[in-house]
Amino acid sequence: MNQRKIAVKDLLNNGYHLKRSGGNHDIYYNPDTKHTIPLKRGHFDEDDLRYIQKEIKQGNR
Repeated sequence: MNQRKIAVKDLLNNGYHLKRSGGNHDIYYNPDTKHTIPLKRGHFDEDDLRYIQKEIKQGNR
């Protein structure tokens, strides 16, 4: 499984929903915490995955 698919799975498992698709990013929103995370659609690597996972943890505080 590639890094972007893992990030999407992590977002969905933590209560985030796809709010909209922008030009270069998809915007995920958690209505419980009111936290928004942009997920880029271009080149996505391990560093991007770590960033998304860190943002999920910060949003769940």
